Amino acid sequence: MSSTPDAPAVADPNVTAANQQALNTKAGQQSQQGSMTNQVTPTGSLTYTQTGTSSDGTPLYTATTALTPAQQQLLTTLQGTQQTAGTQAGQILSGANYGSVDPGTAIGNATSGLVGGAMQKEIEYLNPYFKQQTDQLDTQLRNQGFAPGQPAYDNAMRAVQNNQGNTVTGFEAQIEPQMYQQAYQTYGLPASLAGTLAGLGAPTNPTFQSTPQLAIQPANLIGATANAQTAAEASYQDQLKQSQAMMSGLFGVPTALLGGWAQSGGLSSLMGAMAL
Repeated sequence: MSSTPDAPAVADPNVTAANQQALNTKAGQQSQQGSMTNQVTPTGSLTYTQTGTSSDGTPLYTATTALTPAQQQLLTTLQGTQQTAGTQAGQILSGANYGSVDPGTAIGNATSGLVGGAMQKEIEYLNPYFKQQTDQLDTQLRNQGFAPGQPAYDNAMRAVQNNQGNTVTGFEAQIEPQMYQQAYQTYGLPASLAGTLAGLGAPTNPTFQSTPQLAIQPANLIGATANAQTAAEASYQDQLKQSQAMMSGLFGVPTALLGGWAQSGGLSSLMGAMAL
C-alpha cells in the first residue's frame, strides 16, 4: 500500500454546466406554473391550460378569459354600438366627398357660395332703400330744374350710386372672413364627427388581471461542485504534506542508531514493504 495519496478527480465542466442548465430550466418551469393562478372575479374568470410543449420540451400554456353572462351581454351591446358608429363614420366621410376634391378648393367653393348667398339677401334687403333714395334725389333734382343727361344731374346721381355700391362692397368685405371660417368649420365637421364615431367604434383591448410572480431559485450546482473540488484539493494537499513529513522523519533517523539491523538489510526490507 502506497503512502502517497491519490490526486482528486476534476469534475467535467460540460457535465456540470449541463446539469446546472437542467436545474435552471426546471426552476423556471416551476416558477411559471406557480405564478399561473386561476382567478374567478365578479366580472369573469381567468384560467390557464397547458396546450402543448415546445421543441425543447418546455410546456406551453394558454390563458383564457371568460366574462360572466351579465358582462358578456354588456360587451355584446357595446360592440354593436361600436359597429354602428364605425359604419356611420364611413358614411359621413363618403357624403362629404373627402378625397375627391382638395380641401382648398372645397373650402373656397363653399366660401364663395356662402358669400354669394349672403350678398343676395343683403342686396334684396337694401334695394328698396336704394330705390327710395334714388327716387327722392331724382325728384329733388328735377324740381331744381336738372334733367337726366345734364352734368349736374348725372354727377349727383353718380355720387349716390357710388355710396350705395360702397355699402354693398363694405358688407361683402365684412362677411367674407366670417363665411370662410364657417366654410372651414363646415368642411371639418364631418371629419371631426367621423373621428369621434371611429374612436367610439374602435375595438376595446382585453385587460388581464395581474398575478403575483413566483420566483423559484435553482440549486447552485456549479458553486457546490466548485466548493467540493476545493475541499477535495485541500484534503489532498494535507495528506500529501503528512506523507512527505513521515518520509522525511523516517529517512532522518541516524544510521548509527539502527546498528547492525540497518546494515543487515532490515531497512531495505522495511522500504520494500512500504512501497507495496
